[in-house]
Amino acid sequence: MSASIKNNLDIYNLLKNIEKSKQLITLSFDALPQHCLTSLLQVHYDAKVLKFDEPNPALSNTLIETKKDAYFSLKLDHLPVKFKSTIIAGNSRNKNNDLYTLFPDKIYYPQNRKYYRLSTEFFKDITTTIYLSSTKRISCHLINISLNGLCLRLPYSLASVFQVNKVIDDIYIELPNQKGFSISAKIQNTRVKNNYANIDIGLQIQQHRPVIEKSIQQFIFRSENI
Repeated sequence: MSASIKNNLDIYNLLKNIEKSKQLITLSFDALPQHCLTSLLQVHYDAKVLKFDEPNPALSNTLIETKKDAYFSLKLDHLPVKFKSTIIAGNSRNKNNDLYTLFPDKIYYPQNRKYYRLSTEFFKDITTTIYLSSTKRISCHLINISLNGLCLRLPYSLASVFQVNKVIDDIYIELPNQKGFSISAKIQNTRVKNNYANIDIGLQIQQHRPVIEKSIQQFIFRSENI
């Protein structure tokens, strides 16, 4: 599975996470041994522009004008993040010496999944229900979600019901300010949590209906854009 993120919305969400983390980012140029440090200040989705803090040590205007492609690297959640971005000419002369670049076409971020996942563990206005039959339903906690999968948290007493490779035919999810939807998903893994009080089940969505993908994508976009 590719470690590069190429979807525009996934790239945006990851960049917003980098911005919020306020981490120092290593900035370098091809064929030059020296590097400097900066941080991502703003992500402008509509203009597809990134604003970085003035690098330290500062870059010369000559270097910026002759080396259009800049290379950025950092660690996010203990995983390496690397991307190349094109510097926008002229912005190196602004009074704050901030650095502006275009959105990268892709970002190297070796998650063990294809799509970016939004952590929803602390969202209070999400309802998730597993329907095992017409009469038996189980309320659970949505821990994270992506276009391809999700993680649910349940009481550990239900662990025997949810085994790896089992397909759950009806998981009903209500995200904030959106109509609810049902999905079918296969259990990929399980993890004991909170000293055997809970079990987390990682699921892969079985069908990819455009209307559901749009709902998840819009929810991720709005949540990361707060």
